[in-house]
Amino acid sequence: MDVKQNTALSSEAELKKQIAALHKINNMTGFLPLKIEELLPAIKEEMENIFAHYECSFNIFPERYSCSRSELGNCKAIRDQLPMISDQDQTCPCCTGEACRGIFRSHVCVPLVSGTEVFGVITLKSTLKVGLSRDLLEILLAIANQVAATLQRSQLLNRLAQEKNNLEDANQEITQLNRSLFDTIKELEKTQRQLIYSERLAAAGRLAANLTHEINNPTGIILSRLEWLLLEAPEKELPEEVVKDLLVIKKHTERIAHTTRGLLSFSRRTKNETALVDLENLIKETVVWLERQFSRKDIIIVLNLCHLPTVIGNKDQLEQVLVNILTNAKDALPEGGKITITTKHNTEENNIQIDIEDNGTGIPEEIMNTIFDPFFSTKEKELGTGLGLPISLTIMKEHGGFLRMESTPHEGSCFSMILPCAPNDREGDLNG
Repeated sequence: MDVKQNTALSSEAELKKQIAALHKINNMTGFLPLKIEELLPAIKEEMENIFAHYECSFNIFPERYSCSRSELGNCKAIRDQLPMISDQDQTCPCCTGEACRGIFRSHVCVPLVSGTEVFGVITLKSTLKVGLSRDLLEILLAIANQVAATLQRSQLLNRLAQEKNNLEDANQEITQLNRSLFDTIKELEKTQRQLIYSERLAAAGRLAANLTHEINNPTGIILSRLEWLLLEAPEKELPEEVVKDLLVIKKHTERIAHTTRGLLSFSRRTKNETALVDLENLIKETVVWLERQFSRKDIIIVLNLCHLPTVIGNKDQLEQVLVNILTNAKDALPEGGKITITTKHNTEENNIQIDIEDNGTGIPEEIMNTIFDPFFSTKEKELGTGLGLPISLTIMKEHGGFLRMESTPHEGSCFSMILPCAPNDREGDLNG
């Protein structure tokens, strides 16, 4: 070993320099978070200040820590997990074989080991044939231990960070699943309430049908007796006041009969029998049935009807569509207003259009695409089932037509029933 070199390394100045470098390395490895890619080059620079004749390199085999990629499996220091000091041709992580003999004459390899984990190796190499004192070797071992502990700590922190990210991702997924589950439960509860309410409506409809039949029987008897009395009035010389009273009774009895017939058409399961339908008469009959209850709400119905050709369809079902749309228009006029029914005959497309327009509250834009969805309703559950428009749309499609809607919030809505005209050869088969 070179005596002059040992003397220089033992000098007080060199000792202070080494201690300062060690303190600096210690400080660098003590900061968090650790950035190994920046830390190792800084430690390398300080080590080359301590080991003046050597070139320092770190070879770390987890790739995320590497400063330079190397094959470390054949390194003797790593294999034995002991320092290797040699001035002979020895396999090392940085140079092997002829390259090693041709350039470097001194090698020092110290494995980076912490516990049972091996992270790589620190290599000191020199083109000079120089020795390494015991003090410098101890310093090198201390640095190796410090770097190995730092690498282990960094690896643990990385694992913790990854686990934290995994937990956060899992927590977000669980939160989303919980939210979806909650929404599904709410939707199921809503559907259950709607089904229960629909069943109640169905039961009420069956009851109404039974009551209607019970009312129709005595009503028919009363009407037949009234008609017979009115026919015999001249012969029996009934007083004029009695005849007037009989006519009033007949008028209101006929009104009861008309109301019960309308109620029956909605409560019973109508057959899908079709015939020629006079829409003009159908509209007038429906309005007569509904206008009294509408007038109680300060709602007037205006008719702009033209002469229309007949259509082929089920009269009861088409009446159901009219009543559903008119009832919705009434509900859109909580403080009264006007409903206008206008009919048009499009000769070019050979169809009939019935426009039912109100000047009510209109439909908000955000729900315009959902009003035909089953069970969707903006009304309270006591007032609406959310089935009226979907059923109406289905009926119109079954009749070869369609239902169109236009609405402006706070101004009103217009629903249009569009139906194909009956073929000319069926005009003589009208069966209202």
